[in-house]
Amino acid sequence: MTENQIQFFRGCSATILAFAATGLIAAIFLSPNEPKNNSKFEVIDQYEGCSVIRYTDPTSRWHYFLKCS
Repeated sequence: MTENQIQFFRGCSATILAFAATGLIAAIFLSPNEPKNNSKFEVIDQYEGCSVIRYTDPTSRWHYFLKCS
């Protein structure tokens, strides 16, 4: 390899490394700090004294049902 090819390779490597480091740092500092709600059951409303419950199945479909006690 010639000296120009080595310098070109070093320049490309440094540029790629700089972009990767910037993206990693941005992803760490810009990520939301609030926890995610992983609950599959959620009370979303009331209807005639019963709770309207939404269930999220593993395929992310919602199912609704009433719970009256």
